[in-house]
Amino acid sequence: MSLNEDLVQASNDSFWEIGKYSRTVKRIDNGKALCDSLRQLIQQRSEIETSYAKSLTNWSKKWNEFLDRGNEYGTIQAGWRGMLQEADSLSELHSLVSENLMNKDYVNIKAWQKENYHKSMMHFKETKELEEGFKKAQKPWEKKYTKLMAAKKDYHAACRSEKSTANQENNARGDSAVSPDQLKKIQEKLRKCQQEVEGTKDKYEACLNDLNSYNAKYIEDMNEVFQKCQDFEKTRIEFFKKTMFEIHQHLDLSVDPRFSQVYSSLHSTIGQIDSDKDLRWWSTNHGADMAMNWPTFEEYSPELQNISKKKDSGIGGGSDGITITSIRHKPDGLDAPQSSPYNSKRQVSTTESQRSSSGSNIQQQSSTLSHKEPERKEEPVSMEESNPFADDIDEPPSPSPEDSPRQMNGKEGVPVRALYDYVVTEEDELPLKAGDVFVKLSEEDELGWCKGYKDGREGLYPANYVEPV
Repeated sequence: MSLNEDLVQASNDSFWEIGKYSRTVKRIDNGKALCDSLRQLIQQRSEIETSYAKSLTNWSKKWNEFLDRGNEYGTIQAGWRGMLQEADSLSELHSLVSENLMNKDYVNIKAWQKENYHKSMMHFKETKELEEGFKKAQKPWEKKYTKLMAAKKDYHAACRSEKSTANQENNARGDSAVSPDQLKKIQEKLRKCQQEVEGTKDKYEACLNDLNSYNAKYIEDMNEVFQKCQDFEKTRIEFFKKTMFEIHQHLDLSVDPRFSQVYSSLHSTIGQIDSDKDLRWWSTNHGADMAMNWPTFEEYSPELQNISKKKDSGIGGGSDGITITSIRHKPDGLDAPQSSPYNSKRQVSTTESQRSSSGSNIQQQSSTLSHKEPERKEEPVSMEESNPFADDIDEPPSPSPEDSPRQMNGKEGVPVRALYDYVVTEEDELPLKAGDVFVKLSEEDELGWCKGYKDGREGLYPANYVEPV
């Protein structure tokens, strides 16, 4: 650095002015703050990557559930899932980006920051050392400069006084009212002012020469400290450059072979969609290529008693024939039946085709019906009661004392208590909660249902869910 550089215009805000090195010193503190800002930038970007990865995962989960319960099928469904797999794979990559940003880049900056910035009482150690170096280099020059400014001030003051006295002397010469003695005094004062000007001028020039002779030393000392600041700042900038390259490496998924593999796999999956294959699958499983048990002639047998109607209870009774395919029974001691009569009701077929099964299958179904419901109290059964055509008998069996009709809630029937909870599946059913007491209006039908009155309405309920009160 030279004071005579023609390309640089001097200003009153120059680095070489007294105390103006403070901006260079403050740059050290700014570097520490910039490290904090860069770490904050990385942390926020990591949070964005994590949020994006989570959004991709949630999006994929939502649409996978849609496919699980949806109407899409075959290879075209695989195409849908291929796009969702791309999202899952991309989510993993962005999660990895987030981890690298925080576990590598963020940690490296923090470690470098701790290594290069050492906190003292008020400032960082590096800041304090450089500030003291600048003060030491500038102190001798500052003294000479202050002395020069004082000499300059004295010289200018003497010049002003000399000029003012000279004007008085000129005016006194042309004024007859001024006595010779007064004129002589003014002239004497003028000579003293002229002498003062000469003396202050010599002193001013001497101070200026002294300062200029020290400028080279001043420049050398200041440059030495300034270079230390430059070296420190260069270290910071080079570290930031290296860190940004590492951030770029972590953000650039295009160079990761797993990234390209994600989309090559997706392209391959989409390419495997085969409309003909999907149509054949549908025809085989849901269309014209399905097998069919066509109806055949079936001889009458009393065993077909299991093909019956649900008794007309006056609430939602149907007229179509139904076939019981299975009734499951719950062993004593369990909290609730494994299969309610509702399930039995739903496990029926309205087609006549199942009636063409072999006699052995009918015998097996009939034997299934011969079991008793586990929750009902077993009583001696007469031959009359076991008759499959008992409906034709004029005289009904005598009710037990427990089943004797009584008045309850304005309805005549048998009070019963619910043993288990039951959630209705059809409008003609009664919902039950364990412990509910209500009125049984009719006896159990062939399908295991009773008609009851509860909460102001009549409906059906599973017989093995209650017990007499």
